[in-house]
Amino acid sequence: MKTDYSHKLSEFREAVLPASSVLILTHDYPDPDCLASACGISELLSFWGVSSVISFGGFVGRAENRAMIRFLNIRTVPFVLISGVSEFERIILVDCYPGNGNVSLSSDTAVHAVIDHHPNIPKTDVNYFHDIREDYGSTSTIVTGYLLQAGCPIPQKLATALFYGIKTDTADMSRNANEKDVECYKSLFNIMDYKLLSKIEKPDRDIEFFHMLHKATEAAICYDSVGYAHIGSVTAPDYIAEMADLLHRLEKLEWMICTGVFKNQIFFSIRSKNSSGAGTIAEKLSAAFGGSGGGHSRFAAGRMPIQTDVNILLEKIELVIKDIFNIKTAVKETLL
Repeated sequence: MKTDYSHKLSEFREAVLPASSVLILTHDYPDPDCLASACGISELLSFWGVSSVISFGGFVGRAENRAMIRFLNIRTVPFVLISGVSEFERIILVDCYPGNGNVSLSSDTAVHAVIDHHPNIPKTDVNYFHDIREDYGSTSTIVTGYLLQAGCPIPQKLATALFYGIKTDTADMSRNANEKDVECYKSLFNIMDYKLLSKIEKPDRDIEFFHMLHKATEAAICYDSVGYAHIGSVTAPDYIAEMADLLHRLEKLEWMICTGVFKNQIFFSIRSKNSSGAGTIAEKLSAAFGGSGGGHSRFAAGRMPIQTDVNILLEKIELVIKDIFNIKTAVKETLL
């Protein structure tokens, strides 16, 4: 594994050092892969004698992700509480990239490093270090490779975080995983805390989760093997992805699209079982309404501004979905 990371690790070190303060940013509503990757880079920087702060512009909504932060003692600072990015000598983005709509960073802010695994990210004509591996199932895999290459000890809680980051982004190795993901998965398995992982994966739920589940199941419809559900206003965009995950398990569905309203925007999540192109579909759907989106072959997400009556916008979104999936003549059915 080390031969795959030595050159990039050296470049990364040169891009970051010397520095005494580093800001590590994830996308606004971080998932386990985001959180674990940020923690891994923070640990590596500490190993090199550099202090860092992990931050994001939104908040953590999903119960499992909140449990991950709590049980693994992940320390973050809300972006709104950071007095200014100029106080940091370096800015590193993990599991996201500058210029995308899900990162709370102004377009004129200088970025020094980007580590990610999402497709369609600019890799040329940029003046910052970048290690973007589209064929990897998670950014946590890349970061684990860095830690192992650098000889940086991986504490048990960090190993648990990285393991969970790989596990969730590859859906237990069932999507977008390659041999490097498997190698890191096995390496971390021997270090992590199984009891803490169990607590993270099976958190207590508040009543709002069950309200959302009820709304989603009542709203769900399908056109042939394409499912769609709008769950209305949500207190956290994580609910939209979570409902898409749950409804997508219905055996008749190949695709599932779930939408919801959050902070005067429509957020959406897309899932597929065997078909590829979810990321491209997310880009098309969001672009049709002046938003931003993307993702991987079988799971993706995006958002779009609400610039008209929300019901009119939702009707248009459903028409665009039917056009993208070529199901204009398909019969509309209730899903459950």
